[in-house]
Amino acid sequence: MLMTLALSVAASAQITESTLFTFGETTNFWPNGTLLEDSKGNLYGTSRGGGAYGVGTVFELSPPAVTGGKWTMTYIYSFVPYGTGGWVPISDLVQDKAGAFYGTTYNGGNPTCNCGVVYKLVPPAVAGGAWTESQLYAFPYDDIHGRLPANAALALTSNGTLYGTTIQGGAWNSGVIYELQTKNGKTYTETDLYSFGDEADGNTPNGPIALDSAGNLYGVTLWGGAYNLGTVYKYTPATSTTAAVETILHSFGTSSTDGANPTGNLVFDAGGDIYGVTNNGGNPDSQGTVFTLEYANKTYTESVIFTFSRPAYTGTNPVAGLSWNPTNHSLYGTTSQYGAQNTGDGTVYQLLPPATKTGTWTEVTIYSFTYDVIGGYPTGIVTRDPTTGTLYGTNQNGGIEGCDLYCGTAWEIVNP
Repeated sequence: MLMTLALSVAASAQITESTLFTFGETTNFWPNGTLLEDSKGNLYGTSRGGGAYGVGTVFELSPPAVTGGKWTMTYIYSFVPYGTGGWVPISDLVQDKAGAFYGTTYNGGNPTCNCGVVYKLVPPAVAGGAWTESQLYAFPYDDIHGRLPANAALALTSNGTLYGTTIQGGAWNSGVIYELQTKNGKTYTETDLYSFGDEADGNTPNGPIALDSAGNLYGVTLWGGAYNLGTVYKYTPATSTTAAVETILHSFGTSSTDGANPTGNLVFDAGGDIYGVTNNGGNPDSQGTVFTLEYANKTYTESVIFTFSRPAYTGTNPVAGLSWNPTNHSLYGTTSQYGAQNTGDGTVYQLLPPATKTGTWTEVTIYSFTYDVIGGYPTGIVTRDPTTGTLYGTNQNGGIEGCDLYCGTAWEIVNP
């Protein structure tokens, strides 16, 4: 199935959207988030349902051998319910240099808690063999540690250290930043680095952690801050001479036009400015924003560079964050609802930077989804092929008309 959409602005090539795979009730369903592309053009992701045991998979989508052919779906791993393993994968995948994947599940682990696990999938030694899954950490239920990992990718360093967040647990039951360290890649030691929720602090972290070259950690919280509408935070780890410090870079809700409830990832430009999205806030409809935190003189100043609006047909309520187009320094993202003529079920959009620092960003709605057949409710970060510029992603719901479980689709957009 191929559908074509022409931009409302001049373009050198025609934009086309196509469905790579439609998930089904008898296979795997509810693809969750961002697709990870390897050097051969294979795409990897997770589904929250389906597989051999009905509780989720890690899958691979391989491109066709000839142009116009079908993509091939392979189930790398089916999660197993109950026992001590995890099930219902909720995070995007990250991959190390050896080809192993890391992620989190929302259920499983400690049988008295089912508070989720951090897992590792090691590729087979021989092509076509079975992948090996191991549990790196099971979140406990107590008054100290974090539990229920956030719906976000882990951060992976070159030495194998993993960083992540939970939405509950910790000293104030508002989530934590945690670290998993390893010396051999097999056994891991978990440390809760920071507990959210004290006074005007952020709470309920709601996106992946970003790492800068100095080892500082950045992210967003859905709630908390000065106005209890979410924050952007920075965490500076302890050193041999200094204590760890968490700093709120921005509390949302500072004005009637500010965003609220930030979600998804943060991206940085070469000058250190930060970009992200909020699920709510902005005028006139409180349906989400794209914001920037400009860095100057060791401080950050927040401004809204775009506000989503249902009357303007731009799509509304982004759930995922942003990705860069390094060629023209534009931003790509998705909205989870509405679109063209208010009948769509989410959009893919591009924000083009202004010609001058103080200019206005320009939004282009690249594609509007419709629920049946094409799918709807995209929740992942857009994956951009660095060579071709093709965009890839998933829709959490929709697809086959009449699918009782609203199974979802994987898609590509050519010549955006």
